[in-house]
Amino acid sequence: MIVKEDYIEWTPVRLVDPRAASIEQFIDGMEQIVSVEGPVIVSRVFHIFSRAGGLSRIYLETKKQFLRALETALKKGTFVSEQEGSEDPATWIIRLPTQPQLRIRTLGSRTLHEVPAAELAEYMLEFRVENELISREELFRKVLAEYDLRRLTEATSNRLDYVLETWF
Repeated sequence: MIVKEDYIEWTPVRLVDPRAASIEQFIDGMEQIVSVEGPVIVSRVFHIFSRAGGLSRIYLETKKQFLRALETALKKGTFVSEQEGSEDPATWIIRLPTQPQLRIRTLGSRTLHEVPAAELAEYMLEFRVENELISREELFRKVLAEYDLRRLTEATSNRLDYVLETWF
């Protein structure tokens, strides 16, 4: 049986407006968020930062700034990243070097699409060990139940298919 820890969300404090932030300010703000929520998907970090900086939407120029700051932080070793599903850095998982690569947590305010694939794969592995003949749909529904979710939408099926194909 997998033991889950509670998903702890970063407590928002006012951050600099991303449209005017320096690379150092981006890195500092992202590091504050990742230190609490890591490992975490990059797009979630960008959105949390943006809201804390007073923006409700990230436009292309601002996203480019976030990505430059992320690239700098990765080169400096501030973050460790795992590429997940796409070459788009917004889909990568980042964490501090001192954080474990995998943490099994409750859903919290995340969507299922914001849960790292490795976390979802741990549940799939456990369920397949319990019942190696489990059907794909039963497997997906058991994963959803672990996060107190019920609807197996097409997008959710696609996400879980990705995990199944990548990890198994």
